[in-house]
Amino acid sequence: MSDFRRPVLNLFLPLVLVLAACGSPDATDEASSTSTSTSVVSETDVTASAAAVEGDPMSWFADGALTSDAVVVDCTLENGSESTCYQLEVASLASTVDTDGPFCPATTSDVGGIWVWDGEKPGLYALDSDYWEMMSAQGFDFVGADGTISITDPAAGPASASATANSCLEATADGSFHLQVLLPTDPELLEEPVALETISQVGLALDGVTIFGDAPSVADRGGLPALDACGGHIDPSGYYHWHFGAESIQTNLDEAGAAVTCDIEQDVEALVGFGYDGYAIFGPEEDGEIPADLDECSGHVSDTEELGETYHYHLTYDSPNLPACRVGAAAVGTLSSPDNPSASLPGGAGGLPPARG
Repeated sequence: MSDFRRPVLNLFLPLVLVLAACGSPDATDEASSTSTSTSVVSETDVTASAAAVEGDPMSWFADGALTSDAVVVDCTLENGSESTCYQLEVASLASTVDTDGPFCPATTSDVGGIWVWDGEKPGLYALDSDYWEMMSAQGFDFVGADGTISITDPAAGPASASATANSCLEATADGSFHLQVLLPTDPELLEEPVALETISQVGLALDGVTIFGDAPSVADRGGLPALDACGGHIDPSGYYHWHFGAESIQTNLDEAGAAVTCDIEQDVEALVGFGYDGYAIFGPEEDGEIPADLDECSGHVSDTEELGETYHYHLTYDSPNLPACRVGAAAVGTLSSPDNPSASLPGGAGGLPPARG
């Protein structure tokens, strides 16, 4: 690829990125080649000028989130290309965000986090008394006779649908280990976009938390893995991760009538992170409105204050609010842990993993 067509990430080597990741059992290391039919920009459109990138790229990321200096290493992309990647290491619990919930409420009188319900009366809900009443009316048994909510730690026993059915799932946090990510320095377009499915690898937020696709459905897995008000939660192996872009989630919550508040500063036009293919992710709006020329991956080429004119993604006002696919190649072994081989890390485009037990 010529220098003229190099996307923005290869314009600087001292990139500082941070991440705290999520995962799922029985995941693979390699990114999946699952594709979706969509209309995206051509490679010649994905351009950036070095002169357009101003300021210190390190200032885009939260202070103190990276646990060691980023280094550039050789890597292989999912399309077989030999390339170079930024190798980044972060704590399993980012110090830049509140990872303490609330997630599952103790009783119907309490208000917990949120959930995107995909059954009858689908939508984004606060986990409050109205939600549990709706679940009971639909035949679920999350609530005991005394109004207590059945809460299960998914790591405490066999994570089978029968063991977690009718339970609000809340995992125990573990800040004792690290996660490593590979981010292409020179993003490459795939021949076909990759669909981002359930707990797929989406990208890294600038707050140092990794972003995954939709959380597993209650209908598919039995339990309800509650999210906090900003759209994140703890993986069964202990690390925190997002299932939303947190910087614009309050709009979603307010429109859904969910009476909870995300404590992360809201900015619907902010640069929020980078996809695992190396392309930037911004909030849902640009110049005060939703861009009209987005492709099916919620991306386009336009001029950005931070990166110049380049291809990038946008969050949406859907729930969840993440891009539905990615156009670029992720690195093989994008996500790993150097000091916790038991960390459950999802692979590539995701897809529902089999239940254990």
